[in-house]
Amino acid sequence: MAINTAVLSNVYNYYQADLVPRSSSNRFDSHKKKDLQDIYKSIVKISKDEPVFLMDRSKDVEEYTINMKENAMKFRSEVGTIGGLDDATIFNQKTAFSSDSEIAEVLDRGSNTQKAGEETEPVELMVRQLAKPQVNVGKYLNPDDAGIAEGNYSFDVQTLSSNYELQFTISQTDTNKEIQGRLARLINNFNLGLQAEVDEDDLGNTALVIRSKSVGDKSAEGGHFTISDENTSQQRGIVDYLGIRKVSQEGTDSIYTINGETHTAPGNDVRLNNSYDVRLKEAAPGKSVLIGYKPDVESMKDNIISLAGSYNSFIKATAEFAEKQPRTNLLVRDMKVNGAFYNSGLERLGVTQQEDGTLAVDEEKLSEVLNDAEAPNGLDSLKDFTKSALRKANEVQLNPMDYVEKRIVAYKNPTKPHFANPYVTSAYSGMLFNGYM
Repeated sequence: MAINTAVLSNVYNYYQADLVPRSSSNRFDSHKKKDLQDIYKSIVKISKDEPVFLMDRSKDVEEYTINMKENAMKFRSEVGTIGGLDDATIFNQKTAFSSDSEIAEVLDRGSNTQKAGEETEPVELMVRQLAKPQVNVGKYLNPDDAGIAEGNYSFDVQTLSSNYELQFTISQTDTNKEIQGRLARLINNFNLGLQAEVDEDDLGNTALVIRSKSVGDKSAEGGHFTISDENTSQQRGIVDYLGIRKVSQEGTDSIYTINGETHTAPGNDVRLNNSYDVRLKEAAPGKSVLIGYKPDVESMKDNIISLAGSYNSFIKATAEFAEKQPRTNLLVRDMKVNGAFYNSGLERLGVTQQEDGTLAVDEEKLSEVLNDAEAPNGLDSLKDFTKSALRKANEVQLNPMDYVEKRIVAYKNPTKPHFANPYVTSAYSGMLFNGYM
């Protein structure tokens, strides 16, 4: 039977978006060939040693395992952005900063880092214009009126990549606001690259507003989207009645200057001088923003504080499931025990482990230690602690089923060579894909 890969992608994206929202993917979500080989070998090893078990297949378990895996991946990615996946760069990277993050903010720390000792000149940025989407604002109509005849209607939406025909039915009792709301939901549910909503003016009249999710000047291509019903298969007239054909705002490119030199871009995420990845957030002509790298000690302090924050988020997110999945307490306990081995070294840096396993940072003491000439030697315990936490997170990422309540059916025979079977991984992936093939 053929597999609808688009549906499978939507299934996982549903859980990812609804259970553990992620702002965006980053470079640590992709892997080299060797990384994938290592993951495969780890899965084979787990499968050889894992007993056969029965488990609950409820929605709660599905949500739990997906959350556990996503939290582990999130922790790994966040540690990676401060160099934590590489012994040579961990806590030894300078991070980029913006003097006014309300106007422009530096993006993912992993793409805005450099090794200590390296020098990159700061830049002076001025945001003159943001990249904007195309917006079609319909007519403002009395929300309680029913000014269009009942019947089966449709209209065509042409975007930069595809053409769509949307069909719907209007009954005799439908009001303008009900029709506008129904079309807004129809457009949003079809994932056309558009966002629709019903807007209300000061007089209480309502209009259907449609905007493109993408930004930039697309005038050469005829705009981000066009709406018409001249050649549609059903009854015509809804486009002009609602007034959604008219373009109220054309898409625009961003305009900004770097050290006085003007540049344009089709979006608001830009790369400056091939050194800084920045998101433009507010147009502020005449106001300069300095983008540069923090000094070594300050960056190191930020990295350590960031590590503590990421670790704490992982611990807290894990502990939230302890009531429904008691075995989760084993993971929290293991993390606390692992951390206890490094307590004395961490405390010298001003980092202490709390009763619940989270880390507290004494920033004043940390600054004092880092300004000491011997500071790099004092980071060994923190590096070892980080590697230990990552190993545990990787275990969760590979096999989130390990902390699910389950009944052991049979153990592997210790006198015979174990064989690899797909049981462990299929139990997890089956939750995502069962019924969608």
